[in-house]
Amino acid sequence: MSKVQDAYLNIARREKANVSIVLLQGETIQGRIKSFDRTSVLVHSENGDTLVFKHAIAKVSYKRKKAEASAEAKQTSSQETETKSS
Repeated sequence: MSKVQDAYLNIARREKANVSIVLLQGETIQGRIKSFDRTSVLVHSENGDTLVFKHAIAKVSYKRKKAEASAEAKQTSSQETETKSS
């Protein structure tokens, strides 16, 4: 499992963000990530909890809060500036 995947899922879980998980068969599951491990993601929705195996996931997406996205963009911009000046 990649560090990027862990970080992405963990941020969505901590923010209690509503996520959309699109499965390989085209079905979409919406809810909040309750937990995840190497092989699966537990999603809580109005209909209860759903255990989704990662090998069946095509895409995971969620909208970040504007303030957080703006702060991250500023941080990335300053890191790029530091890299160019080095």
